[in-house]
Amino acid sequence: MPRMKRTAPAVRYEFDELNRLIITDPRDAAQPRRVVEGDILIDPQNRLVYRARTKPQPDGRPPAQDYVFDGTWRLTPDHRLALALRHREDGRRQELFLKGTLMEARDHALTASLAQHKRDETVTAQRVSLSGRWQADARNRLTFAVDKADGTEDLLAFEGAWAVDGNHELRYEYQQSLDSARDSLRSRAARQRQTTTHALRFSGTWDLPQHSRLVYRLDADSRSAFAFQAALQSDTLNAREGRLAYQVGIRLSGGRTVVRNIILFGAWKLHRDLSVSFEVPYADGRRQAITFKGAYSFRDRNTLLVALSDRRGEPLQLSVTFSRRFLDDAELFLRLQRSAEETQLLGGARVRF
Repeated sequence: MPRMKRTAPAVRYEFDELNRLIITDPRDAAQPRRVVEGDILIDPQNRLVYRARTKPQPDGRPPAQDYVFDGTWRLTPDHRLALALRHREDGRRQELFLKGTLMEARDHALTASLAQHKRDETVTAQRVSLSGRWQADARNRLTFAVDKADGTEDLLAFEGAWAVDGNHELRYEYQQSLDSARDSLRSRAARQRQTTTHALRFSGTWDLPQHSRLVYRLDADSRSAFAFQAALQSDTLNAREGRLAYQVGIRLSGGRTVVRNIILFGAWKLHRDLSVSFEVPYADGRRQAITFKGAYSFRDRNTLLVALSDRRGEPLQLSVTFSRRFLDDAELFLRLQRSAEETQLLGGARVRF
């Protein structure tokens, strides 16, 4: 019977509570397990790079010694970044976990703050960023697609429910078990019994590109936008009330659904080019208008009904009523009234603008 070929034990890597690289090499009889001091970086290809701090060269410059790890990024249930490494020699799965907190969401990046150990025994924070794009999945969850060098994407799914704050900005709050560097001497069980709450704030603007679709754009020129499946709470609005209300269901893991009522407060306006807009205020004094096309008719001599359409002219199944007293531009109101009376004489057709 032929003898089976044994596979040599592979080197294993992991990060400790202070994000120091630990290397376990069963083939190294003198030092099978060692701790390497260094810094964590993310390169332009979204690979994890650990830059070891070694003894300086004779000219005083520290030599660069990099450990480069490539694989698949994911988000753990505790909202920590994890990297599943590519195929190993022994076929065993290996995953690196970064100890830190998600701190910032920009239109093209997700930034985490990681604990870092210094030689003088101090603990500081270092920031690393993954590049990619934000989007919503079919369950209305927030996701971040990490760009890869081969053109593919790793999808980080945020399993919690998001909300909209008083500035009409989207926020995502999550809880994380206490795992900070200053508490590293406590037992793991004791730390897991304590949690801290963190929040990601998304600075963007709302849009209604089509029926049953509510979009939150992080930047006009960015690939990042959350397109949510949504339902109108009312299909007929009064411009004087200055609001737009939608309902969104977020399906979480385990089959549970959380319903969010998204109410945008702003100002409805009719313009001289016969377009309609809804101007929404945001944080820091920002204001952004959602623009529409539409069809108009008069309920009576003092009330104008506008059936809204998207920018392509597709109906949104949403109407807004304007009263003569509400509309500041009396001349425009009379112009629309005369146009409506003329079209009624021609057969009652609605005028689309």
